[in-house]
Amino acid sequence: MLARSMLTAATACFAMTTGAIAQMGSHCTGQGKCPVSITVNGPCTDPNNIKVSPDPVTMGRAGQRTIVWRLERGFEFCPANGDAVQFKRGDNDFQFFDGRRTDNDDGDDDAGPRDKCRRNFRWKNKNEGHTANTTYEYLIKFTGPRGEVCIKDPFIRNG
Repeated sequence: MLARSMLTAATACFAMTTGAIAQMGSHCTGQGKCPVSITVNGPCTDPNNIKVSPDPVTMGRAGQRTIVWRLERGFEFCPANGDAVQFKRGDNDFQFFDGRRTDNDDGDDDAGPRDKCRRNFRWKNKNEGHTANTTYEYLIKFTGPRGEVCIKDPFIRNG
């Protein structure tokens, strides 16, 4: 019992000095990519049928990230329909930049015309230390397989 207590204390001490505890809460990969899956179970015109995972998206310790929202097949982000991931407030601490549609699952730019519908949308996030635990409200708008308007409004948490 004493050995287990000492091991637990040593692990906690290691985690506190290395920041491992903060890393454990991150939904991002070691390369700073934060995939967010969007699935639809039923008509997408009902926001309750749209599932965003993870929700909220947690960035982990400070450091730049790329958040990539990935739609399942049949759904798209179409510029002609105004589809995008948009922040609900204008004051986002200057943390988010370079939002765009892409077919690349890592959120990298892809070739092709800018007006083409795409399966993914990405935002780059500075994720600066002073914004730790700040939550950002956003709205996801995309097009369904029959041209339906689909909308959901989850969260992002820095730090």
